[in-house]
Amino acid sequence: MTRDRFIVCDGERIPVEVVRSDRRTLALVVARDGRVTVRAPRRVPEAAIEGLLEGREAWVAGKRAEAIARSEAHARLALGPAELAAARRLFAERLDACWPVFARPGETKPQLRVRVMRTRWGSLSPSGRICLNATLLHAPRACLDYVIFHELAHLRARGHGPRFYAELARYVPDWRERRRELHAFPAGD
Repeated sequence: MTRDRFIVCDGERIPVEVVRSDRRTLALVVARDGRVTVRAPRRVPEAAIEGLLEGREAWVAGKRAEAIARSEAHARLALGPAELAAARRLFAERLDACWPVFARPGETKPQLRVRVMRTRWGSLSPSGRICLNATLLHAPRACLDYVIFHELAHLRARGHGPRFYAELARYVPDWRERRRELHAFPAGD
C-alpha cells in the first residue's frame, strides 16, 4: 500500500511516496533520480512517518538537488559508440604504459573492460579484471593514470587500508591531488 504526500522547502513542493511493507524500521530514501520515499512497516502510525519527515525538509531538498545534478551531469557525459571505442583504445594504451612501471616479475597484466558506470571511476573484479568508467575519456590524463594505478594497487592490497595507500603512493606519490581533481570532475564517485 502506498500513500503520497509532500514536503515543502524554500517554496518547493517535493513529493514523498510512502511505501508500507513487512519491514521493521522506518527509512527515508532519496533515490539517484531524485525521487523521495519513506519506507515504513505496515502498522507504524502516520504520526511516526510525520515525525521522520519533520525537520528534514532542508536535508531532503539538498540530497534531492545533489541527486538530480549528478544525474544531469551523467546524462551530459553520455558517450556514443565512437567515444566508447576511443575510450577503449586510450585506456588500453594507458594500461600498457602503466603496467611496466607497476609489474613485478611473474605478474600478469589484467584484462581491461570499459563501460559507463554511474558511481565509480574503476573497479577490480575478484578474477583480477580491471573495469574503467568510459567517462574518464574526458578527464585529464593524470587522473586516468591515477585510476589505473589505483586499480592495479588493488591486485596487491584489497580494500583501502594503509597497505593499499602505501602501494598506490609508490606509483602515484601525488595521488591525493589527483583524487581531488578527479572528484571535481562531473561523473563517477
